[in-house]
Amino acid sequence: MCPAANVHQLRRARKGDALWLDQPGSYMATVAAGPVYRLLGAKDLGVTDDYRKAKMPQVNTGLLDGQLAWRQHDGGHEDRSNMKYFIEWASRELGR
Repeated sequence: MCPAANVHQLRRARKGDALWLDQPGSYMATVAAGPVYRLLGAKDLGVTDDYRKAKMPQVNTGLLDGQLAWRQHDGGHEDRSNMKYFIEWASRELGR
């Protein structure tokens, strides 16, 4: 993955999910990518905490203002709950 590329992390809450999903780890990886995005002049999540200590946002709360984005939904193991947020984010990013 190219760090300057637009990335949208769509993660699901644990309710109804497979046990192998690691939402906290996915969030940590997204936060850890932030310094590279900032270095390249792109907007990250806006979270400057140490990725090991960064607190995940509440479920159904999006951090969608940057080229690096995050949202976790409570709909279980499916994508449709995040689709409207992803389309809105991607449309904005593709329109740059």
